[in-house]
Amino acid sequence: MFKKDYISLSTFIDFSYMFFSTLIKKGFGFIRELILAFFFGSSTIYANYLLLKTVPDFISQITLGNALQANIMPKFVKLYEKYKILNLNDVYNFSKVFSLKLFLLIQFLQISLILFLSPENIILYLIVSIILSFISSLNFFNAIFMTILQAKGDFKKFSIATTSNISISTILLYPLILLFNIISYSTSIIGVVISRIIGVLSLAFLYVKPLIKEKGKHSVSLTFKDFNFSILILGNITHIIMLLGRLVAGLDGGNNIVFYTYAVIIINIFFTSIVVNINTLLLKFISVKKNINVVLVSTLLTAILGGLFIYFILYFSKELIEIIFQRGSFTYTDTIATSNYLKDLSWSFILIFISSSLFQTYFTLPENYLKRNTPKLIFPLFFTIIILLCFFLFNDYTAKLNSIIMIYSLSSLSFVLSVLAFLKYLRYESK
Repeated sequence: MFKKDYISLSTFIDFSYMFFSTLIKKGFGFIRELILAFFFGSSTIYANYLLLKTVPDFISQITLGNALQANIMPKFVKLYEKYKILNLNDVYNFSKVFSLKLFLLIQFLQISLILFLSPENIILYLIVSIILSFISSLNFFNAIFMTILQAKGDFKKFSIATTSNISISTILLYPLILLFNIISYSTSIIGVVISRIIGVLSLAFLYVKPLIKEKGKHSVSLTFKDFNFSILILGNITHIIMLLGRLVAGLDGGNNIVFYTYAVIIINIFFTSIVVNINTLLLKFISVKKNINVVLVSTLLTAILGGLFIYFILYFSKELIEIIFQRGSFTYTDTIATSNYLKDLSWSFILIFISSSLFQTYFTLPENYLKRNTPKLIFPLFFTIIILLCFFLFNDYTAKLNSIIMIYSLSSLSFVLSVLAFLKYLRYESK
């Protein structure tokens, strides 16, 4: 009885650390966006920075977060149940090599974007791109060991580590922008990336390094076989769609990408706070007990709440953006442009919200089944993206219209794929 109570108390404490650290991280992330809006508004320098940042953000969606945890955490949980301490030298070597490859890939893609845009301060953007590439590769390196820390059961240390990362970078953001602004307004963007790199370096030295130094008798390795990238892509399809819309919005070198980004921040707050939590509860429930009615109710609930949210956006988006962003360099004109973009995008997210709910059933199927069938689901996604990008290259539409076409096309496709995935789930469970 005592042991059962102790486990329940321990679980509650772990949940509390995770829950409150998530709230704190969301708070610091939101404050960071407010600071950026205050200093940069809809400036071209910030628009180009967002375009460059889209590349590492896209890579992160298929290498970090829940996607990474789903791939490697079960393996390390089992190992730590058997061995209290592990030798992570081979994991360190794999992470180091893979991080370097990520750095080179991101750098290549960012340089291609810089050459495409041909901005005036090309040296400045090259510097920013190098730092962003390093941040993204180091984030992957850190994420491997933060996932291992969770698998080890040290949720308190994980929560403190990840919270300190974003809190340090946010606290340093304002003074670093001011410092580099002394040189020129353009170089102030370097202060943004420097604040982020200090955060990830502090995480690496304070929390990852001690974990690597642990020398258990059992050595464990990590290889490419431990990652299923097709599942990673499908599991992050919502954020991938958002990032592709951001990419297209910035390809003209203008500031549409800024208005798009601010609009998506508003939508993403609702998605992460409401839809993701519903999906998490749904996934946990149906993993234990198969119940189609629960799936349908949660999907209907997601659609209704999403509809109410969009109804609110259509009537009060301008007032909402005024309250959140309109200060400093973010002007009333920026508010109107962001509000219009938000209204134009809003209806597509009903389909995204519903599809994210339907996909949860598919992810409960056995791993071998997912490995065989998921590539078939993501092929239409890749094909559609390529077709759309080629279409955009040969038309004279505005970047805003192209991004809206991208979002509505991919959200519709996502909905179709989620229905197919749900049917696959029903077919499998009926056997």
